[in-house]
Amino acid sequence: MSKVVLAAIHSKYIHSALAPWCLAAAVEEYCLFPHQVLVREGTINQPDEKLLELLTGDAPQVLGLSCYIWNWTAIRRLLPRLRQCLPDTVLVAGGPEVSFCSRQVMEDCPEIDYVISGEGERPFSLLMDRLAAGKDVGDIPGLSFRRDGRPVILPSASSREIHPSPYTPAYFAALGNRIPYLETSRGCPFSCAFCLSGREDPVRFYPMERAQKELLALAATGARTIKLVDRTFNCNAARTKELLEFILAHWGKEIPKGVCFHFEVGADLFDEETLALLSTAPKGLFQMEAGLQSFHPQTLAAVSRVTDMKRLERNLRTLIAMGNCHIHIDLIAGLPDEDLETFGRSFDLAFALRPQMLQLGFLKLIHGSRLRQMAPELGYRWDPQPPYECLDNPWFHPADRQALHRCEDALERLWNSGRFCLTVEYLLESTGLRPFELFCRFGDFAAAGGDLTGIRLDEYTALLWKWGKDQPGVEMETLRDHLLCDRLRRDNTGRIPPCIHRPDPRVGEVKRLLRESLDLSGCDGAGFGAAILSDGQTAVALYRDKDPVTGNYPFVLCSREQLEKGPIF
Repeated sequence: MSKVVLAAIHSKYIHSALAPWCLAAAVEEYCLFPHQVLVREGTINQPDEKLLELLTGDAPQVLGLSCYIWNWTAIRRLLPRLRQCLPDTVLVAGGPEVSFCSRQVMEDCPEIDYVISGEGERPFSLLMDRLAAGKDVGDIPGLSFRRDGRPVILPSASSREIHPSPYTPAYFAALGNRIPYLETSRGCPFSCAFCLSGREDPVRFYPMERAQKELLALAATGARTIKLVDRTFNCNAARTKELLEFILAHWGKEIPKGVCFHFEVGADLFDEETLALLSTAPKGLFQMEAGLQSFHPQTLAAVSRVTDMKRLERNLRTLIAMGNCHIHIDLIAGLPDEDLETFGRSFDLAFALRPQMLQLGFLKLIHGSRLRQMAPELGYRWDPQPPYECLDNPWFHPADRQALHRCEDALERLWNSGRFCLTVEYLLESTGLRPFELFCRFGDFAAAGGDLTGIRLDEYTALLWKWGKDQPGVEMETLRDHLLCDRLRRDNTGRIPPCIHRPDPRVGEVKRLLRESLDLSGCDGAGFGAAILSDGQTAVALYRDKDPVTGNYPFVLCSREQLEKGPIF
């Protein structure tokens, strides 16, 4: 019996693996020879010595490495030492980071014996049996190897198979308190030039009974978030409704309250019936990530992004207005035919929807994408190291990229964090700035003060206070009021940042009244927070029952008379 270690190296501890467990289940199901398969998981943040211990400690005969843009640099760095520690072990690499450049990998990484391109369940199982039997591997689809010192690259085969479930007792034992991932379909109906998913076989759906069974099993693990890795969860309307109805029917029973399901969706694909169904969901049960990428028609056409933009915008407005689903939408900077001005217009249109999260991402010229193949003739330059971020192109210059990185930092801290949303809304209204202008200008201001890595919340609040109160149209006391309210409803310490703290003898009496009237059982942190605003009203936050969509605690503005009358929540 051969010992096989399948290794996954994550970007963060909270992530879990799916691919190694898919391969492990396939070996169990498909192989004719017995193999002992172990899955080992680490993170890129661990010291190399720890990772080497993880990968070599079992002394495997075969070591399989799942390769992605986030771990390829670490794997490349470890390969020489892996070969030293395991001189007789067969090293097999697979995953998207090596699937589309297997010849280059074989030439650049002499330590790697085999590369498997594309879907790995069948090829990896065949390879394990051929190695065990000492037979030739020259007809395994998708396999790359060396013969007489030269790389041999075999094309991968199309597959319509439904492979065995990766959710074995060993998987659940290893999961711990990390995020589990669920796959109920493979493939993507679209062929966007910046993505790999459109290169795969047509979408194939797993049997509904299996999808429902696995969904319930993952919901019972104690995980707070379950992420579906389906490329476009809602590409089949009837199936989408059936799965959503199943989740809603089991919520509060087999699916514990507090569990959240995260989907990647095409927002324009929702029909009215599905939107109506989603409107009935408990708050926080669903998160949806909608990748609109751009509002610029020429850009969408250049990357083959087929989207009904009017319907997408209408559906997103409907979903966000419901207030029960966390909505995350994406923009990509650096796409063809989109300069800083047109990107800014896309940004403003996206921000106008007021999603809980607007991600400003940067184009990555990943191996296997059509855009990477087109990039030289389009005039692209990109970082040769993972994640291959676009450096410039005829529409997107290095200065633009740097400005957008500062804008992204401000967007993450001010809006996506949820910590300054009221203040951002006030600044937009009072200054008349477009959203893109506001985030760019404050991003520039904040970055000019030095490195923001590790900056404390109070220090960042002080930066916003310093910048905001000097902007035309901003009334200083009103700005302070909004900062106070933002801080109180997000931070359960109830503490006021030093930059806007003012001693007020009335606060002590207000807090006494609140302690007498509020039920503080089950509260977080300080129990409640309070501050007196410039108009004499009291802002009060109760640190219990945090909103699962916005992350805000219950919050009210009230007069002294209302406080004296009794409970305000």
